[in-house]
Amino acid sequence: MQQDHLVADVGGTNIRIAIAYKSELNHIETYKCAEFSSLEAAINHYIEQNQLTVNKACICIAGAVNDEEIKMTNMDWRFSAHSIEKRCAINKVHLINDYHAIAMSLPHLSSTQLITMSKRKGQAHAPKMVCGPGTGLGIAQLVPIGEQYHCISGEGGHIAFAPTTEQQMHVLAYLFGQHKRVSIERLLSGQGIVNIYQALAAQASQHPQPFDAKDITDAFINQADTLCVESVTLFLEILAQFLGDLVLMNGAFGGVYISGGIMPRIIEHVDLEQFNQCYTHKGRFKEYVDQAPLYLITEPQPGLIGAAAYLYQSID
Repeated sequence: MQQDHLVADVGGTNIRIAIAYKSELNHIETYKCAEFSSLEAAINHYIEQNQLTVNKACICIAGAVNDEEIKMTNMDWRFSAHSIEKRCAINKVHLINDYHAIAMSLPHLSSTQLITMSKRKGQAHAPKMVCGPGTGLGIAQLVPIGEQYHCISGEGGHIAFAPTTEQQMHVLAYLFGQHKRVSIERLLSGQGIVNIYQALAAQASQHPQPFDAKDITDAFINQADTLCVESVTLFLEILAQFLGDLVLMNGAFGGVYISGGIMPRIIEHVDLEQFNQCYTHKGRFKEYVDQAPLYLITEPQPGLIGAAAYLYQSID
C-alpha cells in the first residue's frame, strides 16, 4: 500500500493541507479551522476524503512551537506531535513554526513565484533571510550547511524600533506615549500602518479617520488621501531600512525575501529605486548591504512548500 507524506499550514483562521512529493504539492485543500473541533479532526477529514495512508507529516503553525502541547491563540485547539501521530495514525509528525517553513521554501521558489526588487545577483551558497509584515512581523534566517539547510528563527519582529529621521523620531515619541516599549512590529505590520497613520495625523494636528490598514493602503494605491500616501510611504521607508539592518546582522547575501500579505497588494505602486536607496542607506556599509538581492514572494503557499522541504530533508 502506498504511503503518503502530508503537509499542513495552520493559521488562525484557515488550515491548508496537501500531499507532498518533494517540492511538488498535490490535493491542496483549505478548510476553516472553526469547522473542526481539533486539528486532528481536520487532518482525519482530509485523510478520509482523499483515501490516504500517511507515513510522515510536517505541520507548520502560526505561533511558538516547542516539544510540549501547543495551544492555539485564537481557537480552542490543543495538540502535540504525539497526539496527532496517535489520533491520525501517522508514523512521524514534525511541528515547526510558520516562518521556519517559509524560510525552508526559499531555495525552492522559482522566478515565477517571486518578484525581483533589485538588480543584485547575490551568492548561491550564502544565508537567506525572510521578513514578513502582515498581521504581525515574522522573521527567519536560512543557512546552508553542506547540501542541506538549517533555519534559525526567533522573535526578531519584537526588537526595538530604531528611528533614523526626525519624522520617524516623532512616530516613536507618539507610540511611546501608548506603549512601554516600541518594537519594530508596532510599525511593520497591518496595525503598524494604522499606528503610523495616527502618528502622522497627530503631527499634522489632524483628526484621523477610523481607517484600518486596508483603507490606508487602498488610499495609497489610488492616491486618494495625502495622509494615507505619506503613511504608506513612511512604512516602506522603515521596512527597507530594517531589511538592510537584517543584512548587516546576518550577512544574507543569498537574498532577503519579503513575505506577508501587505507588500503583494501594493508592490505595483512602490518606487523600487527609492526603496533600494533606503535599503542600502548604511553609511560606510552601503556596499556591504548592496551585495544582498531583494525579492518579494508571490507564491500563495510558501508554508506548504517549506513544510515539504523540511520533511524531505529530514527523510534524507
